[in-house]
Amino acid sequence: MEQYLSTWIRCLIGLIFLVSSVSKVSGRRSFNEFAAAVEALAPVPGARRLLAPVVVALEFGVWGLLALPVPGAFRYGAGLAAGLLLVFALGIVLAVRRGTDTACRCFGVSTAPVSGWQAVRNLALAVPTGVSALFGPGSGGTTAGQILTIVIGLMCGALVTTLDELVELFRPGAWTTARPAAPSTTFRQEKRHDPPDRRPSLRRGVVRPQLRAEPRNDQTPAGAGRDPQPQRQH
Repeated sequence: MEQYLSTWIRCLIGLIFLVSSVSKVSGRRSFNEFAAAVEALAPVPGARRLLAPVVVALEFGVWGLLALPVPGAFRYGAGLAAGLLLVFALGIVLAVRRGTDTACRCFGVSTAPVSGWQAVRNLALAVPTGVSALFGPGSGGTTAGQILTIVIGLMCGALVTTLDELVELFRPGAWTTARPAAPSTTFRQEKRHDPPDRRPSLRRGVVRPQLRAEPRNDQTPAGAGRDPQPQRQH
């Protein structure tokens, strides 16, 4: 039985600390955010400059030792992981009691604030890890059983690394956060402006009388408008 437990711990704890350590040093901004979280969770002198790098180095050591196919390395790696998980749980409990509202960033780049359930999670991981460190890696087991244990361990590790986001997603009131109002779709009716009349009479307020057209007499007498013909003298 201990061989399956050790294989499960290798995959579960190894993946968790692998993701945690690599994500914290993936960039300068990531490490600075983790260091700020350590300073808030453990308000002691030198927490930002000394304690944060030590934690990252220990996390690298956990999955490095668990990856080695050596019984002694497994015991040291599992024991170190159990100790870190207990320290993380204690720091979270003290931070919650102080009312600290900061992201834990224990496993990855989660921005969820610290809460009591994270301490319970770390304790739940520390118990089987410590038991496995006491019993050692064991030996034997079937190939099918080992493969199934590896798959289950990796799936559990992936779930733990994303558990903060899942809990924050289904937290009561997470969907009732005020959202910015959508832009109004009301269309304004544009007022049509006629071009101004530039006639001087209208600008000065003077209205000129309209000229009345005289009726035209089309019946003009014959010969009208012609020059009179000079009469011939006989």
